[in-house]
Amino acid sequence: MQSGVPCFRLARFSSRRTSRVFGAYHRCLPSTRSAPSTFLAFCDGQGCLIDARLSPAICAMDRRGFPNAVLKAGLVALAGLGIFGCEQKQATQAPPPPTVTVAKPVKKEIVEWLYFTAQTQAVDTVTITPRVTGYIDNITFKEGDIVDFGDLLFVIDPRPYQAALDQAKGQLEQAVAQQKLDDANLERANDLLAKRVIAKQDFDTTAAQKYVADATVVANQAAVESAQLNLDFTQIRSPIHGKIGVQLVNRGNLVQANATQLTTLVSIDPIYAYFYVDERSVLRYQEAVKAGKMPSAKQATLPVWLQLENEQGYPHGGVIDFINNSYDPSTGTLQLRGRFPNQDGYLIPGAFGSVRVAGSPKYEAVLVADRAIGSDQDQKYVVIIQPDGLSKYQKVVLGPIVDGLRVIQSGLQGDETVVVEGIGKVRPNSKVNAEQTEMSKFATEQLASETHVNPGNADNAVSAGNVKNADPAGNDKNRLSAAMPNRSANNGKHE
Repeated sequence: MQSGVPCFRLARFSSRRTSRVFGAYHRCLPSTRSAPSTFLAFCDGQGCLIDARLSPAICAMDRRGFPNAVLKAGLVALAGLGIFGCEQKQATQAPPPPTVTVAKPVKKEIVEWLYFTAQTQAVDTVTITPRVTGYIDNITFKEGDIVDFGDLLFVIDPRPYQAALDQAKGQLEQAVAQQKLDDANLERANDLLAKRVIAKQDFDTTAAQKYVADATVVANQAAVESAQLNLDFTQIRSPIHGKIGVQLVNRGNLVQANATQLTTLVSIDPIYAYFYVDERSVLRYQEAVKAGKMPSAKQATLPVWLQLENEQGYPHGGVIDFINNSYDPSTGTLQLRGRFPNQDGYLIPGAFGSVRVAGSPKYEAVLVADRAIGSDQDQKYVVIIQPDGLSKYQKVVLGPIVDGLRVIQSGLQGDETVVVEGIGKVRPNSKVNAEQTEMSKFATEQLASETHVNPGNADNAVSAGNVKNADPAGNDKNRLSAAMPNRSANNGKHE
C-alpha cells in the first residue's frame, strides 16, 4: 500500500448512503482535465486504492459509508470506461443468403389413379366329396396337378353297388314278365266279357292286375337306374378344369356319402380379384359420371389393373364385372370385383395384391417432389422464388402421387421456380442463392433406385484398406448407420 492513502475494507452496499456519498464524491473531483484518477479494486476483500488527490475530500466524508460508495462509484467508472474508453466494435455484418436447390414443376398429362388392396379368388372352387359310402380303392391323381373336366380322381370299391345293380335288373325282368302275363289275361277277359261268359267284377280284377304290373315295371326300372348311378358314383371325376389340391383321405379309408371331404379343386382361367372402395371415392366417381367426364359402369366396361406384392407397374389388366348393391355397414366400403385372364396360372387364388382404377379423366397436371412441400398445421405450402429474387410462401392443395411426384391440384401454374432442397432455411421475402436442377431427379422412384444402404462388399473393404472394418458378411462397418464409433476406455473425458 502507498503511504498516506487510507485503506478501507469492502463492506456491503448501503442503499441509504449511496446517493449521498456518490454526490459528495463527484463534488470533490477536480475540475481540470488532468490525468484520470486510478481506481484499483481487489475483489478478494483487500480494499480499494484511491488516488491521493482525493484524500482531502474523502477525509471530509463519512468514513463509515465511504467504502460502499467508493465501490459503487468504481463499478460505474469501470462500466463507463468499458463503454466509452474502448474502441467501438464494428457493426455485425448480415449473413450471406442461404443456398437452396430450385426446379421448375413438371407439367404432363396424367390420370389420377385410385389404389386399393385386393385378394384373388378362383371363379370356381369345388370341394370333392363322395356321393356313395364305401372304401377308397384307388387314387388316380397327383397332388397339385392340372386336371381336365371328367378326369378320374378317386375310385370307391364298386362291388357292392354292382351287386345291387344286378339285383335291380333281376327284379325288373320279373316285373316285365308279370306285366306280359297280365296283358294276356286282360285280352282274354275282354273276349269273355263280350260273350258274357265272366262277370264284370272278374274283368275289373284282371284289368287292375295289369295296371299293377305296369307300375311295378316302372318302379323296377327306376331302381335299376338308381343302382346304375350309385355304381357310377364309385368313380369320382373332376367336375371342372382346374388345379387339384392335397388329398385328404388315403387309400383304404371308409368315406361317407356327402360328408367326407376328399380334396379341393379350383379353376385357373379366368380369376377374380375382390377389393373394397371407400364411400368418398364412390361419390367422386358418381359426380364425374353425372358431369359426363367418365363413363358409367352400366354403359361401358371399366378397366382395372392388378399387381402382386413382388410386382411393379400393374402388369395384369382386367375389367370390373361386379359391383355390390350396398355398402358394408361395418367398414363403409363397397365391394367390387375384377376379372383377369390367367392362362398361364401365374395368379393363385387367395393372393393379396393391389389394384388401381382410374379416378379421373386424363388432364394436364402440375407435379412437384414431396420434399418441396412444407406443412403449416393443416395447410400445405411450397416456397417459390419470384422474378425479383425474393422468396414467397405459396399455399397449395395436394393430390395423389404420379410417377414419384406429387400432383398439385391448385396453387401452382407450372411456370414457377420452386425450392426443392433447403426449404427450412428460407424466410418469406428474403434473398436466396438458387441452384437450378430438374424436378424429375427428386421423384420417389428415382430416389429409391439411387439409395444404397450397403453398396460395398468384403472385397471393396479389403481393397480400400478397411480390413478391420469389414465384418464376415462383407459389410463395411464405417458405412453402416448402426455401427458405433470406436471410443477409448475413458470415453474421452480427458481428451
